[in-house]
Amino acid sequence: MCGICGILGPEASGASLSAMLETIVHRGPDAEGRLEREGLALGMRRLSIIDLAGGDQPIFNEDRTVATVFNGEIYNFAELREELTRAGHVFATRSDTEVLVHGYEQWGLELPHHLRGMFAFAILDVRRDRVLIARDRFGKKPLYYARHEGRLLIASEIKALLAAGVAADIDESALGAYLALRYVPAPRTMFRGISQLPAGHLMRVESGRTEIERWWRLEYGPKYALDAPAAAQMADKLIRESVRMRMISDVPLGCFLSGGLDSSLVLSFMAELSDEPVRTFSIGFDPDWASDELEAAKATAAAFGAKHRETRVGANEFLSMLPDAVWFRDEPLAEPSEIPLLALSRMAREDVTVVLSGEGGDELFGGYPKYRVDRAFSRAGRLARLARANGSLRRLMGSQRLPRKARLAFAAVAEADDARRWAGWFGADAGFDPPGIDRMALADRAASLDPELGRLDAMMALDVESYLVDNLLVRGDKMTMGASIEGRMPLLDHVVAEFAARLPEGIKASTRTTKIVPRELARRRLPAALLDRPKIGFAVPVSQWFHGELGDATLALLTDPVARRRGLFAPADARAAIERHRAGHDLGKELWSVLVLEVWGRIFLDGEDPKELDLRARAAVS
Repeated sequence: MCGICGILGPEASGASLSAMLETIVHRGPDAEGRLEREGLALGMRRLSIIDLAGGDQPIFNEDRTVATVFNGEIYNFAELREELTRAGHVFATRSDTEVLVHGYEQWGLELPHHLRGMFAFAILDVRRDRVLIARDRFGKKPLYYARHEGRLLIASEIKALLAAGVAADIDESALGAYLALRYVPAPRTMFRGISQLPAGHLMRVESGRTEIERWWRLEYGPKYALDAPAAAQMADKLIRESVRMRMISDVPLGCFLSGGLDSSLVLSFMAELSDEPVRTFSIGFDPDWASDELEAAKATAAAFGAKHRETRVGANEFLSMLPDAVWFRDEPLAEPSEIPLLALSRMAREDVTVVLSGEGGDELFGGYPKYRVDRAFSRAGRLARLARANGSLRRLMGSQRLPRKARLAFAAVAEADDARRWAGWFGADAGFDPPGIDRMALADRAASLDPELGRLDAMMALDVESYLVDNLLVRGDKMTMGASIEGRMPLLDHVVAEFAARLPEGIKASTRTTKIVPRELARRRLPAALLDRPKIGFAVPVSQWFHGELGDATLALLTDPVARRRGLFAPADARAAIERHRAGHDLGKELWSVLVLEVWGRIFLDGEDPKELDLRARAAVS
């Protein structure tokens, strides 16, 4: 696990490369590597995981005509090494990185198809005057790029591009997307001159030309003729192998344990495959918070003999850690769970360098309640049409007396356009938007889906290609790497994912239940006492906290002279939103979105030091 950066073009400056590398030391505190030649400078920071002594980068082939810098892990590197050795390639290290240079020699542009893992890499081919840049199937590892002064800049984090001189100008179309979805879908970023290489894409820079193409996409057919028990039996075999591969490490590893189904299943396989107790780590909030899962996680850890640690965070920790989280993330991302993830990663880093988690289970196996509800609501088209025609019913569904989720769900399903309906499930109400901002939906991404997909598969595919990669995986990568720890996600193995995608819709989610196959698998692998727990979910109590310190800090930021000069939000609108929330109208998600956006503006647009941005002090004087 590392961070990479590079400069391609005339006057590729070593000084600029040094500035870029300095910004991503947290991604790789163990070593630095550089490759500089005319028209090219590549660099990397290394977090040592495999081949601690011999795995420093860049790594070359035998005659040094092919070289790579690489961020990620190739889990099938041992098998690829054997295959490549039989083909005549000679290896100089035990590192997984080296299979990239020899694999490129063997397979050329087809290399990514042979890799099982998470990666963002740049490969220099001296003979062809080519640089191949690629990102893994799901986008677990980030890769950003920009054109600046006739050069192409690439980096694992946006801040490295800014350090090389790219302007920190806000992209207003991306701002509209953020306010609608609470994240910015690729290839956009919040910065006008910076793009993100989308997941499953590669970039080829050759003879002065740059081409980007998609090399992988999750396919949802043809369908397996399986029932839930048979599917669970196949899933058991595939997930066990995926977990086994992700337990290969030359440094200590553990497991993030939420107490939910996915992480509990991952732990069950780890315990089965490990010769010693698995180290597990959990985080929670106020003991009285209804969504706290610490007790469930503790019980699961005990059932599998794990060595367990836990911690809690509250409103004060959120205010203290938010500037750091924004700095590590580079862009505003209105996902409150990133703060506890950063805190959890910092705690785990005291004991381990690698952690496995259950990320991806909901998107692949049909776990979100919205899948169940959307299927039920799909049968209610007549009601939706009636709502459009009947003003009184429409007013009822918009009434603040109804629970917020019910109002958003109805508004989402009543939309005739699939992209708008699906976007509505993310739950971002129109709030106090800046003038002229267009709330872009997911129309372009939805339009690219296979029109033959069933309703549920289409909804899940959109989540995989947008919500998962542009929200959850960004959060996961940036927060774990902010703590210099590597996160691995066995459920997002592409072999597991391709199996899950081809399952019949009827054994993914129904109108009555979700995640049918994992539940069947859990009945075989988890103790009975763990199966009867209701799903709680990792809900962060920000709505509650906006009645106190979080609300005070938000009001102080949005009404001070700095925010007034930026002009994104009118102070009167900000004050009215806080008052409305405190009067009982839940605007927690909207308020968190604008708080994050303002903190991001202070750091990346105004140049404030995140360590000097004391939100707790501002809350105290508001």
